[in-house]
Amino acid sequence: MTPFAAVAGGGLAGFFGAALAHVLTTMAARLGSEAWLRGPYGPPFFNVALYTGVFYGAIGAAAGRRAKTAGIGFLGAFSAFLLPMFVLTRYGGWGMPRGADITPAWKLAVIAVFVLAIWSTVAGIGAAAGRVSPWRGAAAAVLGSLAGYAALAVLQRLFAAWTQSPWNPASFLPSPVNLLDGLLSGAGLCLGLSLDERLSRRDS
Repeated sequence: MTPFAAVAGGGLAGFFGAALAHVLTTMAARLGSEAWLRGPYGPPFFNVALYTGVFYGAIGAAAGRRAKTAGIGFLGAFSAFLLPMFVLTRYGGWGMPRGADITPAWKLAVIAVFVLAIWSTVAGIGAAAGRVSPWRGAAAAVLGSLAGYAALAVLQRLFAAWTQSPWNPASFLPSPVNLLDGLLSGAGLCLGLSLDERLSRRDS
């Protein structure tokens, strides 16, 4: 895959993956998904798990161009967030019963689970899609994704008024920031894999 094809294919996959993820989570929310699989403690989590799974499933499909990497993207992100939260929301040690404000401990737990779910999934996609070796593919995918997030952060600073404009989260129309995140994340991850493949050819 050439760098141009990687950027185009990965970017489009991330863009439409973000759009599809938004539509599916909006539909799920209207069916009452905030209570699905949730225990008596902690915040709702099903929608975040579903969104993240669909998002990275689309990017995984573009990265590896086969069902295996799409499955790693979806199941990795979905289960890596859903399963820990399924357990944690049944443990009352950190408090936060339903309807209460989120506690610092719960906030930290959610952030930790979310970060681990995302980056383990990115590394898994790279390991499965890498043409040289699993560890190089994982590293290339992580570095490419970091570049995509860095580009998103820069654009959000440059166009703060646009990116921070009000958006109806209950609408079926996805947020422009989410779409931009999908485009840059998909392009960055796939570009990282493409450049790693090119470097390996030069070295051989």
